[in-house]
Amino acid sequence: MKKRKVLGGGYLRKLRYPIILILVVGASFLKLHNSNKETILKEETQENTLAIYLEDEQINYIPEKDSGYTLDLTKSSCTNGVTIGFDYNTWSVKTNYSNYTNPDNTRVKCSLYFKKRTFAESLVDCGALSKDAGTCIKENYYLTDEVVDDETVDNNLRFIGSDPDNYVWFNDELWQIIGVMNNIDDGTGNIETRLKIIRSEPIGQYSWDYNSDGSYGNDWSTSTLMNLLNTGAYYNSTIGSYYNNSTTTTTVDFTSTGLTQEAKEMINNAVWNLGGSSTYNDVTTDMFYERERKTEVYNNNPATWVGKIGIMYVSDYGYATGGNITDREECLKTALYNWYNADFSTDSCFKNNWLYNSKGTQWTIVSYPYEFGVFRVYSNGGIGPNPTMYSDYVSPVSYLSSHIRITSGVGTKEQPYLLSL
Repeated sequence: MKKRKVLGGGYLRKLRYPIILILVVGASFLKLHNSNKETILKEETQENTLAIYLEDEQINYIPEKDSGYTLDLTKSSCTNGVTIGFDYNTWSVKTNYSNYTNPDNTRVKCSLYFKKRTFAESLVDCGALSKDAGTCIKENYYLTDEVVDDETVDNNLRFIGSDPDNYVWFNDELWQIIGVMNNIDDGTGNIETRLKIIRSEPIGQYSWDYNSDGSYGNDWSTSTLMNLLNTGAYYNSTIGSYYNNSTTTTTVDFTSTGLTQEAKEMINNAVWNLGGSSTYNDVTTDMFYERERKTEVYNNNPATWVGKIGIMYVSDYGYATGGNITDREECLKTALYNWYNADFSTDSCFKNNWLYNSKGTQWTIVSYPYEFGVFRVYSNGGIGPNPTMYSDYVSPVSYLSSHIRITSGVGTKEQPYLLSL
């Protein structure tokens, strides 16, 4: 933690102004000078007051750049016609004296109000989704208790807890941001930082893989679910027939809930890792993350797939926990299979997890080598494999284009983030 510099103990941060602003050591006042260092005020003894507020509480220091706070320009102001701006790169207040007036030779009083930085503001300040945005956010802006570094080799930023403010309006419906994911390959070797999102509600219950000849497998790249999401009725917003429980077929109508043309333009191809795990009752979230990225995959399945729409990883579910009675770190150290165990503070690890669905079992993209299995997240909070011919809930997942910008919204259900290209 960086030490905060307080008034009376030395200069605060170096502030760069069109008209130089000098802090007076030992007093909560400022003297305003022009570029020739001539005093603007008629009397040099007339000092100018600076008041600093953090969440409306007056303080005697300027918050550090990595404190998670930002200047609230809607509340901050100066008297005598002086206006305020803020440069986040240099972490400096900028003043504009073009309309400066002082007929009564009164002191200029500036009031600076700092507020908690939002997720969207941090993305904008760090260059939105540039290649280094994730690193910039992590190093310079502590976001909120709802966003954490997953501390993997990729240092992704993830939303955690039971109901974080991660809602985004996408495809004319609510989706949620899993996180800011680093080192995403677009399929051509171009590495990017991308927003990873998931539909807030499942699109239904479907088989992970089942074919008309009775065959099924656990290779995502050829699965019937992959085809539904990327080339079939969901992707094309049409009506089709699909298996949803072994040999049972159902008519699926995605004419109003499939992908819109605008949504398709907002997502790009990404390389999806298809590694699996041969065990599960001893596998933690970190271990799943590593195994999902294995280059050698069981059953001679491919290790990667390039596409637009997938489903969540087991590790996505694990990292989304906020912990509660049981500390989050303890949840991450415990095998996900055991999250259902009543002796392990059930309400902590999965009920305080926004990716948990109490309605029923959810498919993941992670394979299990035996019986052509794939891992599922059960309604009891634990995980385990099941043959892919069976039917479970499906929530589409995508990596947004690196050109996407958050234009407005605060991330709540009522005011989700709005996107533009």
